[in-house]
Amino acid sequence: MNLKRRSLRMLLATALGLAVLPLLNGLMATAPPGAACCTIERWFSSEPLLRAASGVLHRLGISVSPRQVVVGRAGWLYLGDAQSGSLSTHRRAGQASDVRLGQSYGDGARRWASFLRGRGVPAFQILVAPDKASVYPEHLPRWALPPPGSGATDTLLAHTDPDLFVDTRAVLQRAVATAPAPLFFRHDTHWNALGASHAFEALAQRLRADLPDVVWPKPDEHRLVRLTPRAGGDLADFLRLGPWLTDEDPVLAASEALGARVHQRYGTGERLDPARVADARVALTFPIQTRHDRALNPQRVLWITDSFGKSMDDLMHRTFAEVVTLHWRDVHKDGGQLIRLLDEVRPEAVIVTVVERSLAIPAFANFLLYPPDPGPGESDGASLTAELVEMSGVVRQGASGDGFQVTSGAASMTFSLPRPMVGADGLSLRLVCEGRAAAMPVQLFWRGPKEPRFHRDHSVRWLHVGDRSGLDGLRGANGRPAGEIQVLRLDLRGQGHCPQFRLLGLALMPAEPSAVAGQPGR
Repeated sequence: MNLKRRSLRMLLATALGLAVLPLLNGLMATAPPGAACCTIERWFSSEPLLRAASGVLHRLGISVSPRQVVVGRAGWLYLGDAQSGSLSTHRRAGQASDVRLGQSYGDGARRWASFLRGRGVPAFQILVAPDKASVYPEHLPRWALPPPGSGATDTLLAHTDPDLFVDTRAVLQRAVATAPAPLFFRHDTHWNALGASHAFEALAQRLRADLPDVVWPKPDEHRLVRLTPRAGGDLADFLRLGPWLTDEDPVLAASEALGARVHQRYGTGERLDPARVADARVALTFPIQTRHDRALNPQRVLWITDSFGKSMDDLMHRTFAEVVTLHWRDVHKDGGQLIRLLDEVRPEAVIVTVVERSLAIPAFANFLLYPPDPGPGESDGASLTAELVEMSGVVRQGASGDGFQVTSGAASMTFSLPRPMVGADGLSLRLVCEGRAAAMPVQLFWRGPKEPRFHRDHSVRWLHVGDRSGLDGLRGANGRPAGEIQVLRLDLRGQGHCPQFRLLGLALMPAEPSAVAGQPGR
């Protein structure tokens, strides 16, 4: 009998829920334009019920999607660990891996700066935009507060090149005390135009020496003019509360000084909707060219950025007449579109904007860890040419014998030297990409005749540009000079980058006897 009663109560509860759902959908859910009025999906969707539950729990400080969103104090929302492990990264101290990554970033940035100067680009800077948790930690839940001492980002940035990295965390932390409004949106991951303006001023200070003729927006143009209402952002959307949580969006004087801007898809001339281009939540999926008829300067800028660049758009376009924007995850896409843009746009400056939490993810690392290197030039008669002995994910094509096609995302080619070499003074790779490809990311591993396997510490990465590249001196990922070398493996990121190529040679130049004698023991 008890079982029958429980079953009856369950059936009644289900029937009541089914009766209430159409009422909730009618009151809380707006049908999209053109949608049918009387479908099961329209009237029996559980979305309003979930939204109502999320609204109640949000007021209690509970997130219905804790991996995506953490509900902080005073209703502030923060990004959870689902995106780049953001929260956990803030909650840990710096480690040896952060030191190594920072050192690699510093070396990569210096090599990019040297490469760009060789192409006539005098200015190169990497601006790091802070996470919201770095600027407003006081609104985090107590359990999510960062530890005392140096955190992961502190450790990483302390080992980069301070002349090429603009760390804006301290700039915004100082600005909070006197800012007329918050520098970040309460219900979005992004900073707003007021927060971005402080970072832009720090960037301008750094670029003044390299761009002495550029006129920068006056301090008055950074002035807050008004606050406009704005629907909740990406974090509110994760909680299904986007239309119900609102923020205040700062408008700066610089924004009102702007004239007409023309946004085009670079290379095609297709006009783009300004509202879509301005939305920070719309990912950059292709290069965008923006021209501004009332810019302060005629210079061209290549801006490698992410969604955090959007709040800096007005100041950037106010300053420069032409800005071509590319997401940093796509610099090697389509056969190296960053290298092609450098040749076609011929910018006076290359500016990189990356949010703090993305520093350690592979997509950004693939930019800085694969810098171009001019190489040692023509190899002399003392060089040793390596012989191709094995391939994986690569097949030969054509009758010439030097044509190849990449068939795998993990392609590699193994080579052997005619005799072991102790140390190497340089390396030369002669490889010609076919079609429109302008560059290919490569990584070279090496080992001695008695070593059973390759190791990542005995490897080096670079961006192969043109038909010849290489290295002056061969040092591993641990910074030590190469020891005894007999076998080499060249890993190719060819799919989507350089799927077809001609390999004309891989050669190593022996180190001078005195240099070999001075190497540390292994």
